Amino acid sequence: MLEKDRLALENKTLQLEMDNKVLEAENLAHRVATLETESDSLRALIDAKEELPGEVKDAIKVRIEMLNSLLASYITANDQYEKPYDTWVRELTDDTEAFMNSNRLAFQASHPNFIRYFEDHGLTTEEINYVCLYAIGLRGKEVGSYMKKRSHVNTSSAIRKKLGIDKHETNIGIYVRKLLKSL
Repeated sequence: MLEKDRLALENKTLQLEMDNKVLEAENLAHRVATLETESDSLRALIDAKEELPGEVKDAIKVRIEMLNSLLASYITANDQYEKPYDTWVRELTDDTEAFMNSNRLAFQASHPNFIRYFEDHGLTTEEINYVCLYAIGLRGKEVGSYMKKRSHVNTSSAIRKKLGIDKHETNIGIYVRKLLKSL
């Protein structure tokens, strides 16, 4: 009976591991599809007839290069494609202020109504930069850690006040990501 129970447990463990791998693969496929859509959207912005400011074009080009390397790495399962991606990500994010500005500019180009919403509510450029960190998927503690500022809670509070969000009403990250999808 013990052998039968052990085998049943092993079988259940293997099934759970397989289910987990399937979920991971589906999640990765969804992320790749999202990145491909963003890449196409950013490429279309660059190709558009209307002239974008140089700094916005530069931010978009860097993002497209990063997305292309990540996609190539996924498609080919070749780590060589990840090396430039890892280097770009490290270089881009090491300078917090420059990254936050670049991130905002990319959103300004790809989601102008999203940025305009915050401008219309009186958020400063720095506050919009802060909100854009939530838009890329960071959570509050991660935003504070990345910014290396304990006062990020004060920034969040000031933003909530300008947007008319009660601190118990909703998580600011959820609010920002829902807003991004709806605008």
